[in-house]
Amino acid sequence: MEATRNAWGRNNFITVELHGTLGSLYFNYERLNELQVCLAGDPDDRRGFKTIYTGPAHFHGEVTWNIPGMNIGYGELKSIESYEFIKAVVEGRQPSTSFAEGYRVERVCDAVKRSAETGRWVTVND
Repeated sequence: MEATRNAWGRNNFITVELHGTLGSLYFNYERLNELQVCLAGDPDDRRGFKTIYTGPAHFHGEVTWNIPGMNIGYGELKSIESYEFIKAVVEGRQPSTSFAEGYRVERVCDAVKRSAETGRWVTVND
């Protein structure tokens, strides 16, 4: 795991890459409207990452991505987040991210820092 806000040549290179038994996903915040997908079940001669572009069929697509591959920006993302938060308050339910979830993420970040400082594995307890 690697994190920095000060890497030369990177503007907003927040990436997530997931690997599993059925394939891999890769997301890069600098290419906000794309998801890279590789499926393990694809034929050997066509296996590799494919680009999925956001569009009307995706979450909030009817108001943000009228055309597949049409870009949205940071402002639109903040509007979606605000909408989801206000909707949760009106409906009397917990928003998708809670304080408890944020706390758990912070515990992992702290463990990563301690691991880097000590050069050892660090256990994250509940």
